[in-house]
Amino acid sequence: MGLKLFRKLIFIFMLSVFIISFSSIKSHAATYGVFTNVAVNVGGSYSSVVGKVKNALNNIGWNVLSVKRISLPKGDSHISTVVVANNKSYDAYMTDNGKNPVAAFGLPLRVSVYTTPTQGTVVSMVNLPALARTFSGNSYIPYAAKINNKVKSAIRAAVGGTASNTQFGPMRAGRFPGGIGGGSFPGSVVVVQNYSGSTNANLEGVAALVKKGIQINKSRWHYAYKINDPSSGFIEVGVTRNSTERHSITIDSGVRATKTYKNPGIDHSSAFPVEILVYRDGNYTNIGILGEMWRMKYYFSDAGMWAFMQHMGMPGSIQGSLKKLILYGTAY
Repeated sequence: MGLKLFRKLIFIFMLSVFIISFSSIKSHAATYGVFTNVAVNVGGSYSSVVGKVKNALNNIGWNVLSVKRISLPKGDSHISTVVVANNKSYDAYMTDNGKNPVAAFGLPLRVSVYTTPTQGTVVSMVNLPALARTFSGNSYIPYAAKINNKVKSAIRAAVGGTASNTQFGPMRAGRFPGGIGGGSFPGSVVVVQNYSGSTNANLEGVAALVKKGIQINKSRWHYAYKINDPSSGFIEVGVTRNSTERHSITIDSGVRATKTYKNPGIDHSSAFPVEILVYRDGNYTNIGILGEMWRMKYYFSDAGMWAFMQHMGMPGSIQGSLKKLILYGTAY
């Protein structure tokens, strides 16, 4: 092989590597909203739309875990319902088949159906590529995007309306929320309790203690759902509280509120329920929650810094009450 031809081949190879690398970086640096619309101006009765969403998810292999009416600020006549669902294959993929069970904080799928004064009944959901990038990593984005589109298509076929892919909520080009209260994941995880042993039986036993704490807690948290997947290294329990839902929606509505639409933060309903994760960590079993300042920043930072400053005590209050809930089950 001549020297000129060899150099030419090396140049072509290096150029190809650069193009592929640049495309990959560009994909990872894409801006994603935490939430995405599915359809707007959906016809039919409100209850029928919720039912159609549930059926659509079931028909493509998603297990509906919970249907939760979201508590809105006093006097608001609109309605919001969150349908929570999971798919075992998706869960296993996002947790690397149990090698990274803490990534389950990016689960489950949450779809909200809510009424508005301008777009009728709207169906939106958490944006799976955004969550996959944060909780699992950049390489998981393509698969999450594929599933995102499949879920949207199934729901649209069931409910009708006008298709919409508008992304909203906090818009990020990076994996993690920055600034005060932000930072990386899993550095944002607060381990509340830690136990030796990490068998499936250990996970199930610890999860039972968490369930006990929910049943006897005095902070008005309610059980919402459970993903029981010890084979993937985790069991996730979802909880929610009316006052936390109301206050969060009020805070996020502030800068966008109008005389005719006082609580547009209803479109962030899919931020609920809140996750409590029992997960395998080497030879240990942890009970973890997301640091609440981090979680609120992740889902609600589009409310603006002023809104956060006005409610500085709220994340700590939520986090403290979640810890107490867990301790009710594990310590008593």
